[in-house]
Amino acid sequence: MQAINSQLEELIGKSEGRYMTDRELQPLKQYVKTLPERSKTYLLLQEKSDLLVRHSLKKLMSVHPDAVKKHAKRCYYDMSLLVRYLALAMLRDDRRFFNEVIVLWQANVLTAYRQQKACLDAYGHLQETFKEHLPTSANRLIEPYMDMILQPLDLQPKLMATVERA
Repeated sequence: MQAINSQLEELIGKSEGRYMTDRELQPLKQYVKTLPERSKTYLLLQEKSDLLVRHSLKKLMSVHPDAVKKHAKRCYYDMSLLVRYLALAMLRDDRRFFNEVIVLWQANVLTAYRQQKACLDAYGHLQETFKEHLPTSANRLIEPYMDMILQPLDLQPKLMATVERA
């Protein structure tokens, strides 16, 4: 695994054998500047992951009780995995990493099992739970990653609605 994010890894690779320009150093400066807040958010997610996932599953139970009863352990596992990868990607400040390790995989698996709607609701509840239990500064860092996971799950129902209307 890379020690730093994809963008910095690529930049360092391109600058091998020469000095980077001040403009090229800007992503590195931004990475270092935001590291304390990202580290704080990472630790919050680590500490509260179980609470956040369980609270989200309780909300999901009111909307999809049969799915939660039938797949509770799998839902808990998948949501916990998502939170861990989200925390790591946010700490690394690396959306490409998040997309490659969790978003594409999960979107394909959930589409294959036709679980997009329930999972869209589950992750929507997770996003609500983040907003309820984490500070605004943490949510600003988390939100782009949650948008990344929600977007492909929401795409399939929208495509199906378009096909059904035609």
